[in-house]
Amino acid sequence: MSDKTRNLALISHGGAGKTTLTEMCLLNTNQINEPGSIDKGNTRSDFTPEEKDHKYSISNSYFSFSWKDKKVNLIDTPGYADFRGEVTSALRIVEGAVLLIDGTSGIEVNTKFVWDIAKKNNLARFIFVNKMDKDGANFGEVFEELSNKFDDNLVPLTIPCGSGEDYRGVIDLLAEQLITENGKEDIPEEFADTAEEYRLELIEATVELDDELMMKYLEDEPIKDKEIAKALSKGVKERKIVPLLAGTALNNSGVKQLLEYTVELTPSPQSLGNITAGDVEIDISEDAPFIGIVSKTMVDPYIGKLSIFRIYAGKLNKDTEIYVPRADVKLKTNKFYKLNGAEQETVEELVAGDIGAVAKMDELETSDTISSTDLNVELDKIEFPEPMLIKAVQSAGDGDDEKLASALNRISQEDPTFKVDYNRETKQMLVTSMGSVHLSVIKDICKRKFDVSFDMVEPRVAYRETIQTKTNVEEKYKKQSGGRGQYGHVFLRLEPLTRGKGFEFEEEIFGGAIPNQYIPAVEKGVKEAMKEGILAGYPVVDVKAVVYDGSYHNVDSSEMAFKIASSKAFKNGMTQSKPVLLEPIMNVEVSVPDTFMGDIMGDLNSRRGRIMGMDPKDGKQVIKAQVPQGEMFSYATDLKSITGGYGKFTMEFSHYDKVPENEAEAIIKEAQEESE
Repeated sequence: MSDKTRNLALISHGGAGKTTLTEMCLLNTNQINEPGSIDKGNTRSDFTPEEKDHKYSISNSYFSFSWKDKKVNLIDTPGYADFRGEVTSALRIVEGAVLLIDGTSGIEVNTKFVWDIAKKNNLARFIFVNKMDKDGANFGEVFEELSNKFDDNLVPLTIPCGSGEDYRGVIDLLAEQLITENGKEDIPEEFADTAEEYRLELIEATVELDDELMMKYLEDEPIKDKEIAKALSKGVKERKIVPLLAGTALNNSGVKQLLEYTVELTPSPQSLGNITAGDVEIDISEDAPFIGIVSKTMVDPYIGKLSIFRIYAGKLNKDTEIYVPRADVKLKTNKFYKLNGAEQETVEELVAGDIGAVAKMDELETSDTISSTDLNVELDKIEFPEPMLIKAVQSAGDGDDEKLASALNRISQEDPTFKVDYNRETKQMLVTSMGSVHLSVIKDICKRKFDVSFDMVEPRVAYRETIQTKTNVEEKYKKQSGGRGQYGHVFLRLEPLTRGKGFEFEEEIFGGAIPNQYIPAVEKGVKEAMKEGILAGYPVVDVKAVVYDGSYHNVDSSEMAFKIASSKAFKNGMTQSKPVLLEPIMNVEVSVPDTFMGDIMGDLNSRRGRIMGMDPKDGKQVIKAQVPQGEMFSYATDLKSITGGYGKFTMEFSHYDKVPENEAEAIIKEAQEESE
């Protein structure tokens, strides 16, 4: 039943302990007999060869288990910024999120990002301060930092009893007991005052949510723990408070209390009431028409393509026909699975609130709505972060470029934050990823899954050439040596156009100097000549060509002759028209905290960028600039270095502009050397 289901995701900065915590959750719910270790490469979450080699999570891992009378779906997400797409996917299909904080480090680069996604999805949120048994762990400092930097009402439920070597367990503030590996004990006298202070914070925060409790509190009437728990539940459900807990996952300390509180306080799928799809509101119940969303696509080595989805309403069994609005297709279902790490368990039915998977449905893509055939509505797409790092790739050694392209395209179907494109002009395969770590992992996957390797090279810039002055030019193509010859004679006027106009062609022939049937050949000759400019062989743009005179021969003239004549005329005319090199200019928006403003603006200026303006947005500054594309290929890595990972940017093509002379000389020289 949906009211007994709880959907939760673990989120954090990398290395905070999510995978270890997942192991302990599985241990405490009797799913495993012994917890795995990241160092040994035998955890249930990090089961791919890449995760075992790198010793960190790369993809979401999905688990299902029971805790007391509740059915829990738990998602362990990656913590490194390059895999934020996985976090985005997970947080779309759950009602609750647990943020892990390393008690020795506090808030880190990716902490705020994943927290903001959880808030954007309006999830019930919890915080678990982990690693309290490590040297340097300080719960009080972390609590203060969180209170200062998060605009949330944080309410402590469990606190550590000691830290580092002196760590003894957690104090449950509601139960007013110390929980150690030996069971429940009285709170030690030296921690009694601290526990009382935090308990007072808990009581004051919860009574504010209930008028009746507030009156009791003000009149010094006793308040029962059950009343506090009820108010607490209401506060979490209404997103007015964020419970804060502590412990050390590695020693399985505080984990049962975390399970107890999160499973009890996280709203059930049913509690949402209904969901909106387009203009339609659908009741969240098992009896409603079926609707769900595909949150992730992956290729399993044994059962092929797996589509992981969340059901919001209705139910699915193996005989159900589903509809995919995006593709306008109906599909017959076969087997359904519940996932537990690398293992799949076949199930007969999935109901509202469930997270499951279906195999071998090649038509399904990530973000697809799936529904009953009598529904024709779509849920909002999952908003994945845009990848920023652009690289050109080529098959390693004497590899197969076609095989590489196929492998990369397969990976991009699984990963919406990885994009592949072939630039016909520069003849390069371009990939865009979330960062160098992301790309490194993709390289490993290519080798393992598809037996193909690639090398990374800098992308080439698609330069253009144009003219700056008007000129008139004459060209005669004459070839007469017995038999039928060739004769074409043209006068061309070349004029520069404003940027972005491309190409215009006109004819001003009077008195039949060139017969009408040869005019298209003149235009064709000019267009062919424009494919390769005279400076560095780049396409020519923003030119107007006018044929205004010429002559022909009754026997020897032909379309070919006029095409050759006009092509030569254009080349000669271009040399006289002050040709210049043009480069693509990009509109760039960089979002950074205020403290990095000066560094970012200085860096953009060093890239020949022009600052166009600044706007505050979501607590950050957005710097708008126009920057040459050739200066931006390494920007994703450089921005991460400058801002410590706190910056992000978007980039789109704006226009072409003249390359400065000193830059142009180097580009032209390099192109000529390559040509030779």
